Amino acid sequence: MEIHFGVVSITGVIPAKPGGGRSIRSILSAFLLLVILWAATGLALAEAPSLGSEKNEGPDRPTVSGKCAELTSRLDVDLKEVVRAGCEPSAAQLSKLMDNPVGNLVFVENEFDWIQLKGTAVEGAKDAYVYRLIPTFPLSLGDSWNLINRPIFQGVSVPLKKSVGQLIGMSPNEIVQNPELFSTIRDPFGRTTGFGDITYIGLFSPKKPCKFKDGIFVWGLGPTLIFPTASEDVLGQGKFQAGPAGVAAYLGKDWALGLFPQHWWSYAGDSDRQSTNLTNIQYFIYRNITDTVKIGMCPNITVNWKADGKDRVTLPVGLGVNWMTSLGMLPVHLGIEGYYSVIHPEDAVSSRWSVRFMFTPVIPTFLF
Repeated sequence: MEIHFGVVSITGVIPAKPGGGRSIRSILSAFLLLVILWAATGLALAEAPSLGSEKNEGPDRPTVSGKCAELTSRLDVDLKEVVRAGCEPSAAQLSKLMDNPVGNLVFVENEFDWIQLKGTAVEGAKDAYVYRLIPTFPLSLGDSWNLINRPIFQGVSVPLKKSVGQLIGMSPNEIVQNPELFSTIRDPFGRTTGFGDITYIGLFSPKKPCKFKDGIFVWGLGPTLIFPTASEDVLGQGKFQAGPAGVAAYLGKDWALGLFPQHWWSYAGDSDRQSTNLTNIQYFIYRNITDTVKIGMCPNITVNWKADGKDRVTLPVGLGVNWMTSLGMLPVHLGIEGYYSVIHPEDAVSSRWSVRFMFTPVIPTFLF
């Protein structure tokens, strides 16, 4: 199961006039974010002990196996504690810990989405594709708190010509004088592929989860930011955006349940682009079938508060399977899920069916 921090729906992509979203300020902001993340990762690595560095040490080695059985069965354990005890986390434990949206794990999510788009402006259906690279790493803040960092880098392919983004946001006089006006009106559909906007979310969360029944309750709060780094106007929103984010989840022996809301308001960016007021609420419901296999869903509800009431909400439901395996010594989480939007905009182009494939390696040198 993957927690998709900061995902922006295709319906949130608002084209702009030429030159929008390509300012020096956008590029510098993206570069600054990468530098901060690189530095934070270096700090996390510097403080973490190496994998297995304390294995087979001490006179009490014969008693380790019993302790390992207890440690590797816990959902509230810090994996550094597991390694210090001379134990190796099992695939089953890693699988359950990856359900924790604020867990003390480091992994790199790779998500591939196919999205079917429909609307009154579209004859039939069109396909959009999104690839997301989501490195996730915790940063220790003293003895009691972690900061969970998740930047989201997107590659986007939409069924629109680049010129569509160039026309939206122009004045009527500019539109009439644009040489691509008539060809774009006759056939706005094509294929534009490139880099999308960058999203960052940071969640402050207690290191020690709360025990609840046969599982644990976890939570986190923090900011979420969107940077207008799209390579083409039609692939992004052209606005700097910020807002709050939070997560609450129950992780038990048989079930994983949670809710993760986010909201963004635009505060700067291309003045010719529409301001944004967007909500994204992810809910997840998973049932463990075995120690390493689970079924369920993890879709995103989107609400565009700038849209008309009938075009405001998209609510998908679905089903999928996720499982833990390994490639050699590298633990890998795989998943495939399908969704259908049971509530969707009546007129605006939006998603109907979608399929997501997930490939997530857990990096041991980061993990420990």
